[in-house]
Amino acid sequence: MKNYFKYFLIIGFVLFSFYYTDKVTKISEQNNVIMASINDYAIKHDSKCIEGSITEDGIILGLSGISVNKNKSYSNMKGIGFDEKLLEYNKEECILSTNNNYDKYIIAGNNYINNISLVIDVNNGKYFSKMVKIAENKDVSINLLFNYEMLNKYIDSISNHNNILFKGKTKDELNNYIKILHDEFYCTNKDGDVIDICKSKKLNSINVINYIDKNLLLNIKKILNNGSIIFIKENEFNLNELSSTINYIKSRGYNITSVSELLF
Repeated sequence: MKNYFKYFLIIGFVLFSFYYTDKVTKISEQNNVIMASINDYAIKHDSKCIEGSITEDGIILGLSGISVNKNKSYSNMKGIGFDEKLLEYNKEECILSTNNNYDKYIIAGNNYINNISLVIDVNNGKYFSKMVKIAENKDVSINLLFNYEMLNKYIDSISNHNNILFKGKTKDELNNYIKILHDEFYCTNKDGDVIDICKSKKLNSINVINYIDKNLLLNIKKILNNGSIIFIKENEFNLNELSSTINYIKSRGYNITSVSELLF
């Protein structure tokens, strides 16, 4: 009887060993397929940084590269199977990026993608809400340029704080701005040189070289290029032309994005 029990245990152990080995082999084969799929995807989709350029007015940002993080992606998919949604990436920064150029003015985003940004320069507060509404109705993200006084006055009426830019020229103005928005905004030199005060807070600065007072559509046609950051004065003239201007920009194949997205 003891021998039968012994043989039974041996047979059970052998069967379990076969099952375990088969299971491990299948998992190993699946994992090999996962890594092979990740490698194939990386070959097709990894990209190197395309560097920007420096002009006398400031820098035009490069287009960051991106590569699949194979180890993290594999870890996410292990035992599951290849799934594009589980891929993780490494960003390859260009030399001319927002992360290491706080001491230089930015004049444009990269000119390899058909993205541009529109910024409303808020002066009296009479028209910017209507201009924002026009943009929203056309599924467009528009940016707002405030000094501290106007920002403090209208902050509660603004739904998207990520699309706000700073104009001013003193440390006090900047510090007050930071109290409201923390450090999640771009500086501009609309009211004066801000490089020194903004770089001390690790804030990027934009050189306002494309500024439109009126005749919005006519002037947009003259300066529209990939990566453009276009500042528009808040007034009734530009309010009346904003809808047709957005239509024109879209018809030329451009995407109108936030400044933060444009300069990412």
